[in-house]
Amino acid sequence: MKGLHAVTVAEIAKAANVGIGTIYKHFKNKEDIVQQLWIFQKEDESAYIFTNYNSTGTVKACFWFLWDRVIRYYICHKDEYYFSYHFTASPVLTEKIHAIAMKDFLAFDEMLGRGVEEGLFKKGLSARQLRLYTYSTINGWILWSYYQNMKFTDKNIDQFITMAWDAIRK
Repeated sequence: MKGLHAVTVAEIAKAANVGIGTIYKHFKNKEDIVQQLWIFQKEDESAYIFTNYNSTGTVKACFWFLWDRVIRYYICHKDEYYFSYHFTASPVLTEKIHAIAMKDFLAFDEMLGRGVEEGLFKKGLSARQLRLYTYSTINGWILWSYYQNMKFTDKNIDQFITMAWDAIRK
């Protein structure tokens, strides 16, 4: 598999079975294609994660619900997981595109912010720091699980969410 910089618009058009002109009719360049894919993927992910989410529940219940949904989304959408994993660190991901794609995910910060206000978490950490730590931890576990061909079960998903919760709580 090639990286973004090694792929040409002609190769993208051929893989999509369309002409190069069609690509340029809808996108400025290949970076724009990837950015728009990122937005589309995050919209799909968000729709899955936030279905039936009740933000008025306890912080712990919301934490469990949201991270369980993240994990289950990535289990069911392995290609999207790898795309997200690699694109998150890409220089092609601009602040503007990131803000558009991630707007729904601010609910994580709101939930964790409530926990900070309630004194549930270790002192001195912001909601954003807690989200980034938890996401990185869970993301690493998913990646490791895929590399190890580990079967995801309700038990190990719950165990990992418990470990993530225990790592940030007082």
